[in-house]
Amino acid sequence: MLKNPNNSCNFARNLFIQNALYPILLMKPLKNLEIASLWLLRIGIVFLFIAMYGKTISMWAFDNFRWIINMVYLFSSFSLFIGGFLKKSTVTIVSGLIIAAISIYQIVPIVADGNIAIFESSLFQYIVMAGLGMLFAAVGNK
Repeated sequence: MLKNPNNSCNFARNLFIQNALYPILLMKPLKNLEIASLWLLRIGIVFLFIAMYGKTISMWAFDNFRWIINMVYLFSSFSLFIGGFLKKSTVTIVSGLIIAAISIYQIVPIVADGNIAIFESSLFQYIVMAGLGMLFAAVGNK
């Protein structure tokens, strides 16, 4: 019989921490998921840009600057996807830089207007696209 009942609680707690929580606290990054996550991001960007700018394709308005920007977005997303199949990462890096640059170009008028709603979805959409573009420009075809 135990003399101090707190010792059994401490033992159980220490055993739980060592066996259950300790490996979680020292968890290493899952490097095997990096490639799959980059491919999911590539596929997601292509489908997102098709959903956002797919109707723009049918208009064929070369005189409209907004149409040209949207087409460059679409072309960059497709080349980002295709760049993943190539050995050299030049296409992926250039596509990522173009996506980031156009996204920042889209952010500037929203911020410069000064009437930014706190949760304006178009602002955050372009911020995420700029971040993804910079990510692919930084990592290439890992």
